[in-house]
Amino acid sequence: MPGRVDGETAVVTGAAQGIGEAIARKLGAEGAAVVIADRQAEKAESVAADLRDEGVEALVVDCDVTDRGDTERMAARAEEEFGGVDILVNNAGVGSAGSFEDLEPDAWDLVLDVNLTGPYNCSRAVVPGMVERGHGRIINISSMAGRNISYHGAANYTASKWGLVGLTKHMAWDLGEHGVTVNAVCPGATETDLTREGTTEAERAETTEKIPLGRWADPADQAEAVLYFAADSGEFTTGTVLEVDGGQQLAQRHEI
Repeated sequence: MPGRVDGETAVVTGAAQGIGEAIARKLGAEGAAVVIADRQAEKAESVAADLRDEGVEALVVDCDVTDRGDTERMAARAEEEFGGVDILVNNAGVGSAGSFEDLEPDAWDLVLDVNLTGPYNCSRAVVPGMVERGHGRIINISSMAGRNISYHGAANYTASKWGLVGLTKHMAWDLGEHGVTVNAVCPGATETDLTREGTTEAERAETTEKIPLGRWADPADQAEAVLYFAADSGEFTTGTVLEVDGGQQLAQRHEI
């Protein structure tokens, strides 16, 4: 039985671990050829090997999303191997913590470069091909910080994720006439290796109490949201921001 994105080619940035890995695995399981664009070569190759064992065409591209040469090469490799890019998931991101008073210019630049300029660079590299074919799906992974603020991150993270929501909406407006949809997913607290390493059990329990559905998201929850936008189900949805947070935003807004 064909998958929901059968025959499509998907590029997922930051797909060597966490949410990006779950997205790559989901799209591969649903029939897409997957380009894993990541700087962590060993982890990326491990994910790609698993996908190939499952019969998925998978390609690893070493890509720094802040480097426009890298993103252009990423798009070119996808074109050479699979004939073009149908789905782009801008997932690669970084964060930082601390108060605004302690936020140094270098930290500001890094987070904005990766989280906001990175999606611009990747989109700019693949959009010409999508426009030429009259079809494309771009899904930007923002954050609940892009709907409110980040309570654990710094102002640069919040600014980058709000900016990504704005970029999503404007790209959707500009590209709709070409058959290209652009949407965003805003994950709430999601259990990954990085979040487990960066929080204590007590902190995670405190966060769980503020989630109406009573648990942290699994990366697979975020992957399902991406699949909706990538597949035919999302054909008439563009410029939309989907919060996948178990209702966590409701609790945060109530506290304010």
